[in-house]
Amino acid sequence: MAIFYCLFFCIYYLNQDLVEFLRILIHKLPANEKIDKLLEYIDVYGLKRLRTKGEQINMLIYHMVFYQAVDDDLRIVYSQIFYKLRFIQLRDKDALQFLY
Repeated sequence: MAIFYCLFFCIYYLNQDLVEFLRILIHKLPANEKIDKLLEYIDVYGLKRLRTKGEQINMLIYHMVFYQAVDDDLRIVYSQIFYKLRFIQLRDKDALQFLY
């Protein structure tokens, strides 16, 4: 899942060149649904729109990364999401436990 997080940081830092490099690498690896979905969002919406706060797709991306980080037990990732997006709206009330 390291490539998944790399793609997320490419969105966050608007690095299209690295996205293209990762795309070539991803095509050589076995299929991964979440990585493929993130690449699809990049292709459809573009990096700038995915990064724009207030866009619905932006929140979807942050939720996607947040829940993957929780699954992977990467507290540093999901704590940084909370730090950057203090107003994040959680889809699941059970996820509130991660705030405290």
